Amino acid sequence: MTLLVAITKEQKLFQLQREMSHDDLRQLKETNPFFCPQCKEPLLLKIGTIKIPHFAHLKNNACDSFFSEGESAAHLLGKQQLYSLFTRLQLPTVVEPYLPQIQQRPDLLVTKDDEQYAIEFQCSKIAGPLFQNRTNGYQVVNINPVWLLHTPNAHFKTVGITKISINHTNAQFIQTYKKQHYLITYDVQREMFYYVSNLIPIQGLQYFGVIQELPLTQQNFPFFIPKVMSKQTFQMIFTKVLMIRNTTLRSRLFLSKKGVNDSFLRAIYEMQCTIFKLPHFIGIPVECSAPLPVPNVEWQLLLFYFLQCHELTPQSMHLKSIPYFLKWAKLDEGKQMVQAVDNYLELLKKLAIENVHSDILEEQLIHLLYDQLVAFG
Repeated sequence: MTLLVAITKEQKLFQLQREMSHDDLRQLKETNPFFCPQCKEPLLLKIGTIKIPHFAHLKNNACDSFFSEGESAAHLLGKQQLYSLFTRLQLPTVVEPYLPQIQQRPDLLVTKDDEQYAIEFQCSKIAGPLFQNRTNGYQVVNINPVWLLHTPNAHFKTVGITKISINHTNAQFIQTYKKQHYLITYDVQREMFYYVSNLIPIQGLQYFGVIQELPLTQQNFPFFIPKVMSKQTFQMIFTKVLMIRNTTLRSRLFLSKKGVNDSFLRAIYEMQCTIFKLPHFIGIPVECSAPLPVPNVEWQLLLFYFLQCHELTPQSMHLKSIPYFLKWAKLDEGKQMVQAVDNYLELLKKLAIENVHSDILEEQLIHLLYDQLVAFG
């Protein structure tokens, strides 16, 4: 286990600082023994050229096996940089404190206005159950968990409107403020926060979002919440969503091997639709549609086919009928899917849409979608 803090022989807490020179550290190493704050075993002060200076156990022990995650140079450097941020903000901060009541060690423990915050700077993959267990652990002892993801790759640094893939591991770090979903990452090399904000789901792991950068020196705490995109920006994204929808339709038409047994293509035929001239209210993102593996255009068109087959309209379809529709269409019957269908039906009701051939103004559709997905209530 690599550490930035240790106990001296005088039983005082010693913390490595970014400003310490290698010469000063070598002198410390020669003249001072250091011990682990948790297991009290001797520690070795390592002063290399790859990783930043840090403490490590002399040999593997129970302390190592319980807490070690194979810290990277980025993780160590990130903790130091974040510590400097909180120091600049004059917030009481402890590096790597051991919390015996929950047997967890956050990277940083910050206090502000009598509230405590556990800062976890995540540079490696973390399984969902472990992520949730750690989060729950902090909450049990009234500590607010703050997860910060190390910027995964260059795609997360493309400032402006972008299409981005966020895998299941990284999606755990998505935060929500009112209606806005956003992801904060931090790049230790550039000392820069990258906000992937105003996330609009496309399908599966694909999103449209707005990426903004914020230097470490300009960050505050709690971390800044990104601004809501303008309706004009949302309209640009909506146009891109329709382009992707049409690409999905084209692939489905030419690559499907089921022929007449393809329920999606059969629905288009039975409703007398033209595949490349579907109305713009089919294949749109709706609230709660982010985790759905099936393309929006598919389940939404199947919903209209279901309504036609059962002589229903969005206005007459009851919430209790949604599970029956999902089973009928052979779609996932989970809570997220039910919520997505319900939100879509509500949107159709507000637009007074009765069937797949209804006419609406695109401006009205964009206005309602913007209110549902983006605008703060």
